[in-house]
Amino acid sequence: MMLYIAPDTVRMSKAEKDLHPHHPRGLTRDPNATDKVYSPTGAWGDPTLATREKGQTLVEATVKAILGDIQKLQDLPVNHAASCSSQQPCMSSPSQQIADAEAAMH
Repeated sequence: MMLYIAPDTVRMSKAEKDLHPHHPRGLTRDPNATDKVYSPTGAWGDPTLATREKGQTLVEATVKAILGDIQKLQDLPVNHAASCSSQQPCMSSPSQQIADAEAAMH
């Protein structure tokens, strides 16, 4: 995403694969944590495959999803939140929206 947003801040020469296939949990900045994966590079996956075009696709899909959520919220009746639950959420989660955007790139 940064290659699209602020390419001057990216040093692709420092990009390293940082794969953790057996640890599906999120990242942490704490090297002593046991409930998440510590990544010394700060990456999850293979940033050497990053391109400006992929970043643009993710940024545009994320912005579109956020704007869509805002529109959905504006269209809801004031008491709509009372009908939402964990089994039937009002909107998809941000992580699901990003997964959808990533799937659209393939």
